[in-house]
Amino acid sequence: MEQAKSILPRLFQHQRLLDDLDLVAAFWPETVGEKIAQRTRPVHLGPSGLVVEVLDPPWIELVRPMAKQILGILRQELPDLEIPRIQFRVVKGEGAKAEPDSR
Repeated sequence: MEQAKSILPRLFQHQRLLDDLDLVAAFWPETVGEKIAQRTRPVHLGPSGLVVEVLDPPWIELVRPMAKQILGILRQELPDLEIPRIQFRVVKGEGAKAEPDSR
């Protein structure tokens, strides 16, 4: 089952059924682990990098030091994507715009 979980997103990308952000989101739980994935989500992928929303400040302090490790895993699993960096931001309230992480 794990093989299908890893192969299907790549197949969909090849067929252009998933955009790059959807592909990152599909690999997100595998990349960061289920517990962190439940508290974070990739929301934008552009030339400046990947933007990830985090549910609360304590979690941003947990994931920030993992940025290089997360990037390494994403680059290994999705080598066709160019992700120069990850920016974390805390979500403020249900449906509110999040403040960018300035670090």
